[in-house]
Amino acid sequence: MKIEDELIGCGKSLLDKGLVWGRSGNISVRVGSDSFLISAGGSELGYLKNGDVVLCRVGDESYEGGRKPSMEAGLHRGIYNLCPEAEAIIHSQPFYSTLVACSDIELRVDFLPEAMAYLDEISLVPYHHAGSKALAEATSACAKDSRVLLLRNHGVVCWGSSLEEALAATETLEFVCRLLVASRASGIDINYLGIEAIKDFKEHLENINR
Repeated sequence: MKIEDELIGCGKSLLDKGLVWGRSGNISVRVGSDSFLISAGGSELGYLKNGDVVLCRVGDESYEGGRKPSMEAGLHRGIYNLCPEAEAIIHSQPFYSTLVACSDIELRVDFLPEAMAYLDEISLVPYHHAGSKALAEATSACAKDSRVLLLRNHGVVCWGSSLEEALAATETLEFVCRLLVASRASGIDINYLGIEAIKDFKEHLENINR
């Protein structure tokens, strides 16, 4: 399967899973060491076609194709520059994750094994205008320490070694945020396990995967 087709398929999966809406979000995948493919500006991720995918350079702002890249191309470029392990990036605005990003709800993962396994450390990125250089710099700086980023009053960025990995993190984060919102709305308190449980669980996973 061509890389373009993988990216198009990921966009459809995001729509099918209810993780994107309208013209929100952008996705990219690294191509070699000096370029990446990204969804075009104003495109609907669930209905991407080959003409909606733009080739951009990692080292500069040049691009190829009949359309302009997403306005967040600088954000993606910054992560690829600072995180050699990043092979794919998904920037989205899922309903519950975005609600948490726009609220004072504390985002923790130490209450569910899947959250501890797939999300690990979550970084909070301060608000900056969409498409701005400030947002790109702040997000890429946080990406050095975390693959899951919650952008204040904006949405979510997840990166990984593949589109599948970034998609799994996006989906897991949305489920966790849905639980947190439902917990607050219903008055049901979540039994948090504590920070040590995360460390112990990671060691547990390492042992069983040997």
